[in-house]
Amino acid sequence: MSRRIIGSVIGALAAAALAAPLAHAAGSPARINVRAEAPGRTLVDRTLTTQRGAVVKDGTSAHSCTGTSIAGALEEATAGDWDATWFDGLGYAVDAIMGVRAPADFSAYWALWVNGRTSMTGVCDTELHNGDDVLEFLCTATPDFSSCTNLPLELQVVRPHRGSMDVKVVLLRGDGTSTPVAGATVSGGLKPVRTAADGSANVKLRTGQSTLRATHSDDVPSNRLHCHHGQHGAGCGSRDRTPPELTVKGIADGDTFDAAHAPRTLRGIARDPSGAGVGFRLTRRADGACTAFDGDKARFRPCGRRGATLVDAGDGPRWSYLLPARLGPGSYRLVVIATDDALNRRVLRLRFVVEG
Repeated sequence: MSRRIIGSVIGALAAAALAAPLAHAAGSPARINVRAEAPGRTLVDRTLTTQRGAVVKDGTSAHSCTGTSIAGALEEATAGDWDATWFDGLGYAVDAIMGVRAPADFSAYWALWVNGRTSMTGVCDTELHNGDDVLEFLCTATPDFSSCTNLPLELQVVRPHRGSMDVKVVLLRGDGTSTPVAGATVSGGLKPVRTAADGSANVKLRTGQSTLRATHSDDVPSNRLHCHHGQHGAGCGSRDRTPPELTVKGIADGDTFDAAHAPRTLRGIARDPSGAGVGFRLTRRADGACTAFDGDKARFRPCGRRGATLVDAGDGPRWSYLLPARLGPGSYRLVVIATDDALNRRVLRLRFVVEG
């Protein structure tokens, strides 16, 4: 058995540390984070909720994994864009993620870590729980295959200051220990900063949201820290819980327009460090009837039981949607929703009138 296969299943632990595969009993869906790192490129970094259902990567139903396992999380995070080979007694060994394949000479393999430690079980046998962090990275093997020459960084919060945050960068060893990293770059604030000998740095935060990350030479980039700074102080967390900033331009709640100056373009700003998708619902009441704008048909239709459908208005920061014509007379209700990659949502509700 190649040492690459052993490493890809248990994160480069020695073969003697392998435990017998667990029975594939489905757990409960969990809110977790999945990250996959290749040299110089983050392939995926998503917060998601695992789903029930089977995952099979080689077409053999006997080799199915649960959707609540790491295999299921990878399947959802990559939309199925990962490959693996099944080995009896070990389960699936990851071969490629998002088109990035481990080299044929076995000099690197996909290492699996959970919550900052190398995993003792493989992608199929590891059930996930709320708050778990899954990391797959292309590990450059040491000569004896006992570890990686590239290891993950971790970015830690120390304390907030007025408009800034003290942080620390450490190198994780996979066994629960870590060492400070001098000269790492922490970016995402107002400007990049370098860490001192003890791994510490002070980062000035942007107004609103900042997403901080540490990099250093050939090491695996750190987790992202999601920070907010405003009139109510500053704070950072490993999960992005701050919804996007969202505005609508040209329409205010309670506005009245004459027909000649009625809105034709819906537009505004949606700001978030990870980007934000924007959608809207638009309903009109006129002459006692309710109609809703249908983006697929580019016209208003009777509301019915479902009401207005969500119309895609593009990605931020500047979103816009050109209606087929100026809005006709009636009372309107506009709901605009901005959603970031962590599924945080900001909703604006406006009512306005177009007079005939």
